[in-house]
Amino acid sequence: MNELESTISQVISENYIPFEWNEKIENELRDINLDINLPRKDLTNVPFITIDGADAKDFDDAVHCVQGQSSFTLSVAIADVAEIVKVNSAINEEAIERGTSIYFPSKVIPMLPEKISNNLCSLVPNEIRNVLVCEIVFSLDGDLQSYKFLEARIKSHKRMTYISVDEHLKNSSGLPGNIKESIQSLNVLTKNLLLKRSQRHALEIDGQEPILHINNDGKVSEITLPKRLYSHQMIEEAMLAANVCAANFMNKHYKFGVYRIHEEPDNAKLESLKNFFSLKGFSGSYKKEPLGLISQCLSHSKKEKLNKVLQTVVLQSLKRAEYSTKEVGHFGLQLERYSHFTSPIRRYPDLMTHRLIKNILNKNNLEIDKDHIEENCIEMSDLERMAEKASRQVTQQMICYYLKKHIGEEFNAVITGMADFGLFAEIDNFYVSGLIHVTDLPGDRYFYDKEANVLRGKKTGRAYRLGQNVLVTIANVLPEERKITLVPKQKK
Repeated sequence: MNELESTISQVISENYIPFEWNEKIENELRDINLDINLPRKDLTNVPFITIDGADAKDFDDAVHCVQGQSSFTLSVAIADVAEIVKVNSAINEEAIERGTSIYFPSKVIPMLPEKISNNLCSLVPNEIRNVLVCEIVFSLDGDLQSYKFLEARIKSHKRMTYISVDEHLKNSSGLPGNIKESIQSLNVLTKNLLLKRSQRHALEIDGQEPILHINNDGKVSEITLPKRLYSHQMIEEAMLAANVCAANFMNKHYKFGVYRIHEEPDNAKLESLKNFFSLKGFSGSYKKEPLGLISQCLSHSKKEKLNKVLQTVVLQSLKRAEYSTKEVGHFGLQLERYSHFTSPIRRYPDLMTHRLIKNILNKNNLEIDKDHIEENCIEMSDLERMAEKASRQVTQQMICYYLKKHIGEEFNAVITGMADFGLFAEIDNFYVSGLIHVTDLPGDRYFYDKEANVLRGKKTGRAYRLGQNVLVTIANVLPEERKITLVPKQKK
């Protein structure tokens, strides 16, 4: 077992992550087939395309956009997983237990078996697939005017990557005319939607995670940050619009929904945030309302070289986004209602949303237990946190293995956290933090001033602060414990 395999195995065990399919599921899979003759609208001639990362294997969304004389029509087609995965099936029960697919470097623990996620429901090119379509009409300025949901079958006309779309926008050649027109229309619409996002003051926080490049031996060969392209924004805005429509559709028919909510931050957190930025030297008056204050702090952080550290501090002041039937809106996106609709292959809340929508479309009049849905929402929020934790643990451990060959070497680092026992500092270009123990800090005895958020020397008054640069030596690395010990370089 190589480093990656052993690390993933350890994290799976630590977090009790299910990763195998039982006999009941295997039996159900043998009997599952795709029925492309269901009574639904035939959109196979519409030039839908998928746009994903180069290494994507499951394609759960496809888009098509047309610009008319007075409006845009955006069609977002999402794999109809609910048609395949029935409520009372063993596959569904396992999907509830998993809640979400978990993404590790070079490996995925899927929520659904590959026969479903990578085959029957995946919108692969030139294959007929059943989908749930959200058809949205925008004004030429990007205002959402109307929408409708419909069950349909489509055929993806081309599989494109974010890179290939970006290249096409720079040099629009080599594509059939109907696909070219769709991409150009989506490009214009996206610019208008981004302007709308800016006008409603949605928060823009860069939370990119490092990409680990794994060699054939299961070791890290390189660590990079993902490159954010304009094409990412094109798909994000299309999916966001469909998610808003899904939330509104559920609210209209049920007076509740499977919402993705993000509550306003607590006053105490906001006060602490304001004090932190004031101590960092950002003087002047701060806005009282949460959105204004957060936006000010983000604006300050973008002017600094320590952008990431300051943004992390802002992020820590915010509440986590969760799933709920409660209609409290989405603070970060500044939306009255929001849901997750666009990824039912890898997120169970999206599948729940699909079922609620299909219940209306098919006039099934199924009895909906709101309390049971709320229980599921709470469970899905917990499973999402677990998945994020597990993914982060694998990344940290693999970086630790990579750093073992750098023990004894000096690096620049930036202080990202502190406690009574010492400082946490992120090593430049490795995107992982190590501990500088308080006993290793030179020339004094240090104590943590929680009010000022600094580690301060008792005799000298020397202070260590968040965002401060330090020169450190990697003293020790314990990969299996995901621990890195750093020692600050002594000043001569």
